[in-house]
Amino acid sequence: MVIDKKWLNKYCKSAWVSMSKEQEELILTRFGTEPGDGYVWTEEDIYAQIRKILNDREPISYRNATGDRI
Repeated sequence: MVIDKKWLNKYCKSAWVSMSKEQEELILTRFGTEPGDGYVWTEEDIYAQIRKILNDREPISYRNATGDRI
């Protein structure tokens, strides 16, 4: 699953949350395409990671991308 700006805006409206431009760009950059190597984002992955980004916590997908332990 991938998301676009329309999906993200609908999510934020339904969840009653707002985001900064930086958070929006990060979310769309990260989840606008599949991660590759046969992996796909699940809806659960996307919701959990967006909540972490909006709460200013380091998302798990960032730690995975840098090679650090989960």
